[in-house]
Amino acid sequence: MKEIEFPTYRELLKDPQILYYISRADYFLKHMGYTDHGIKHVAWVAKKARFLILETIGDKRKAELAGIAGLLHDIGHVVSRHGHAQSGALIAYDLLKGKGFLDDDLTEITFAIGNHEEKTGFPATEVAAAVVIADKAHVHRNRVRSRKTIREDIHDRVNYAVLYSGLEVEKENRIIRLVLRIDTEISDLLDYFSIFQPRMEMCRKATERLGFRFRLRINGTDL
Repeated sequence: MKEIEFPTYRELLKDPQILYYISRADYFLKHMGYTDHGIKHVAWVAKKARFLILETIGDKRKAELAGIAGLLHDIGHVVSRHGHAQSGALIAYDLLKGKGFLDDDLTEITFAIGNHEEKTGFPATEVAAAVVIADKAHVHRNRVRSRKTIREDIHDRVNYAVLYSGLEVEKENRIIRLVLRIDTEISDLLDYFSIFQPRMEMCRKATERLGFRFRLRINGTDL
């Protein structure tokens, strides 16, 4: 494996230009009424995507590429919510070019970003698969911007009901598990499945790309 000579996702977290695009994308989403897609979200996705690669295939270079793709996966919102995966991939390419990445690295990152949405994407690579799982797994109350919206907005209500979300890897059983703790007094479990079923299906495909099986555990029960 070639030595890593490009900045890691943690180093890019200190890059003013990249931080600007992340915050600006979230600014527009906030005014459109969407949950948090700012630094809390993308840093979580970056960390978990990197973790998934290390725990499944053990490739340090691909793990860093997954982390970087996770960090930048939502910057396309500076253009539009619609097609943000594809526009974000192009913006990421411009931001990263000249920072020590090989063409193979850049195309891994841009493909992963361009394919992280369930309507248009396909997790055809290991890096893309890790980003998909990490992104779709991040459901949590700290992504809700205001409690005022949870009664009428089902997405905010479900997110607010999630007290814990985490990813586990069982190497011996070849399982990647999304673990959730949900306050059912705030949101019924059926609400979660009614809005996130397509995401879980994409997670299943992504997990298979890594050679594992996807499992879901909610409130201590395996589903």
